[in-house]
Amino acid sequence: MTVKSLIFILILFCNPAICNSLEILTLPFKAELKYERLSKRSDITIIVGTDNAGPKKIAAKPLNLLQQVWEVKNISRTDRLLDEIKTHLYKEGFEVIFECDFRSCGSFNFRFNANIVNEPQMHVDLGDYKFITLKASTSDKINFITYIISKGSNIGYVQLNAYGKNLSKKNNSKTNKGFNDNWIPNFNDLKGSIILQGLRFKTGSSDITDANIKILSSLANYLILNDSEKIILVGHTDASGSLKNNIMLSKERAESVKNLFVAQFNVNPDQIATNGVGFLAPIASNETEKGRDQNRRVEVIIMPTLN
Repeated sequence: MTVKSLIFILILFCNPAICNSLEILTLPFKAELKYERLSKRSDITIIVGTDNAGPKKIAAKPLNLLQQVWEVKNISRTDRLLDEIKTHLYKEGFEVIFECDFRSCGSFNFRFNANIVNEPQMHVDLGDYKFITLKASTSDKINFITYIISKGSNIGYVQLNAYGKNLSKKNNSKTNKGFNDNWIPNFNDLKGSIILQGLRFKTGSSDITDANIKILSSLANYLILNDSEKIILVGHTDASGSLKNNIMLSKERAESVKNLFVAQFNVNPDQIATNGVGFLAPIASNETEKGRDQNRRVEVIIMPTLN
């Protein structure tokens, strides 16, 4: 698999024929994506009720599970969010097969047995949340969707679980455009690598302070759906300090990014190798702050398939 092939495949995630079929997942109100995870599951169960022991579940055929957590600002009532979601999905041909709230769901037992993402990614107020399961009647991509809606102070939290075939983390063409604009200009055909833009580390540390979730999730999505492919993450530093220390630091930073892929996006760690070269491969001058900032980076190299 070449880097060009990878980019072509990633661009296919944005093909209207694919993206439009998953626009069902687009929330009908302004929200910010905070967490996303795609996994292949053979033990899929769908929540269709509840009792004193917790949620009642039915088994489903092996499907992909896409989980997203969204934050909505300036929210005072969770029922308004639920009403908008239901209206949107009714139009898309979904029907409600189960619905409950904090009074009828089962509180603590339900919260921790309903495929709900843990804190801090997903906040659930046990005194104010709503849950709904919907079944598709027409979609060939999504079989079931569940939502849990809660809030904290004036921020709403919406988690959706989508169960279906050929799911992609990139379900919105607007979001995908952001990915393309950032990814493709940084592909260097001669070098054979891609820079992961948006990563920020603490000075002299491997601790990640900021990351572009759109770019990272697109690469994670590709690795999950193509589990025979492998990459190498290569860390780079600016020229501050000794070569020995910078090589060690660059390796630690590459390892931090690998850990992020594994913990945040559920990528198989065996698909990612890491290394670091310190300041031996600059892409800009180390005489300026702007240049040093460009040199502090992590690059992706696609491991070639040897014939």
